[in-house]
Amino acid sequence: MARTSWRPPKPRTKAKAHAIVPTITCTSSNVVRTVLQAAAQIPDVHIWFGPDTYMGDNLAHMFQSLAEMPDEQIRHLHPAHDQASVRSLLPRFHYFEQGTCIVHHMFGREVVELVRENYSDVFVTAHLEVPGEMFELALKAQSSGNGVVGSTSNILAFVLGKVDEAIARGEQANLRFILGTEAGMITPIVRQVQAKLRDYASEGGADLSAEIIFPVAGEAIAQDEQSGLGVVPGVAGGEGCSTAGGCATCPYMKMNSLHALLGLLERVDAEPLSNLVPFEPRKYVQEIRGRTAADLGGEPILHMRAFQRAGELPEGLVNDVLTPASERTGFQD
Repeated sequence: MARTSWRPPKPRTKAKAHAIVPTITCTSSNVVRTVLQAAAQIPDVHIWFGPDTYMGDNLAHMFQSLAEMPDEQIRHLHPAHDQASVRSLLPRFHYFEQGTCIVHHMFGREVVELVRENYSDVFVTAHLEVPGEMFELALKAQSSGNGVVGSTSNILAFVLGKVDEAIARGEQANLRFILGTEAGMITPIVRQVQAKLRDYASEGGADLSAEIIFPVAGEAIAQDEQSGLGVVPGVAGGEGCSTAGGCATCPYMKMNSLHALLGLLERVDAEPLSNLVPFEPRKYVQEIRGRTAADLGGEPILHMRAFQRAGELPEGLVNDVLTPASERTGFQD
């Protein structure tokens, strides 16, 4: 069996998982390619995806849809696959059903109803981790060329691609995009779209504009006159999500801030090094299968890097998958 693991958990968790089931870490941008490669390279492999429930469920639906596509389209995604091979994979793809991202969890039924009622004529984008309702809305839009589901890089490429298409046609219009992912994506998308539109306008292009719409409930918006924007995302002006169906930004992805880094550097310069011992990274020296948790837990990431370089799963991972479980040593907690 093979296991794919997205957004790596702590090294000890990864190490224990890898000790039981051979594991490769993947991201939202390469997970589909990783799964298809594993199924092509290892006969009858069972793939266990974790930890995100929504992403796992959405991937299962994507593979079901893929199994209905013409063989030519399937081979465009992966040359070793066709309808028959994808269908045979479906019962062997499993996912963890008890883990969700607190941010993407908010893109549920309430937000989808808001989008359907007020934004029926816009492009719809959705990250692979959003709940099924938002995912299905974007997947349906994608089938007609009016949306995309995928990673953050897929969403950015789709938005910029639509702007480029409008520029190539000399179109005079206002392009509107629903952004179904974490709010941190707003700034990089807006900046790159603005740059394209400025360049186009400077060349005498038509009156072209774009809107990036972040669908949230009113409780996820706070007034902030000092920001210059009037309103900012965030419950009570801070970080977090609204249980009413909207989301501001992921607090966990923002823990390593520039302010925190500068604060630590000031302490390094001003205090004896002995006072900084509590800030040292954990060593994860616990042994699992005769290796430290840090060493064993880092191996799935190395497998991913090898796959990205060569386009094939590394030999070491494949050999582990093909080795009967009875011949692999266990671990002690």
